[in-house]
Amino acid sequence: MEVHPIPCSGFCRTYVVTGREGLMAVDVGSVGAARDAVRYIRTVLGRSLDALRLIVATHFHIDHIGGVGALLRECPGTTTVLYHHRVGTYLTGERRLPEMRNWCSGLFPAFIGSCRGVRKLGHLRLETLAGIPLPVLRGWTGLPYAAARIRFLGGRNEIRYPLGFDDWEVVETPGHTEDSVSLYHDGSGELICGDVILNFAPDGRGRLNRFYENEGMLCRSFRLLSETTAPVRIYPGHGNVIAGGANALLTVVQS
Repeated sequence: MEVHPIPCSGFCRTYVVTGREGLMAVDVGSVGAARDAVRYIRTVLGRSLDALRLIVATHFHIDHIGGVGALLRECPGTTTVLYHHRVGTYLTGERRLPEMRNWCSGLFPAFIGSCRGVRKLGHLRLETLAGIPLPVLRGWTGLPYAAARIRFLGGRNEIRYPLGFDDWEVVETPGHTEDSVSLYHDGSGELICGDVILNFAPDGRGRLNRFYENEGMLCRSFRLLSETTAPVRIYPGHGNVIAGGANALLTVVQS
């Protein structure tokens, strides 16, 4: 099992995970990121897209889902998209995307740091307006692929449960958004944390995301990760991989 960060994959970090059950892609944020993932799988890993079993989104924001359809079109009909079960209520119109806080002090610094990953026009190309938390667009949820390709995670009041790919687990980590999840592999000590933690600082320690729906919930999710996991490597939604001793979460700055 190995987590492969796709180099310079746009605003969001896209990851491809290899395992004994095939491949998994996480957070495909643009058409360019989808093409980067296809190229990486074929040329670096030397694998076929037929091996890609799952495309997972850590949360339903456009910079994490804007290229899912482009990647899905390169995959066999058995490849499944995984969203948190709350995303299902967005897609049916029962709920709108959550409102976000700290647009100036939280979003803008993260946006500037994320611009380092944008290297081509494809990284700016998005297939849909779904996943934009602006007030006038929070109800837009049209996706360029059939609902039959989607499966939803959770919904049984569980906080941690199997993902269904090798020994990866889902840890529900709401706060940045109510539908945020992290992926953890206990055997290898790998944590893919979405936008719970970002890492743009020169010291490489990582920081809790200051752009969020609910700060208290975000802090509780971080404490949950700290108390129940011990990752040696953290793969954030934006920025560089975080590594630090027996538990890289101990290096993360919380304020």
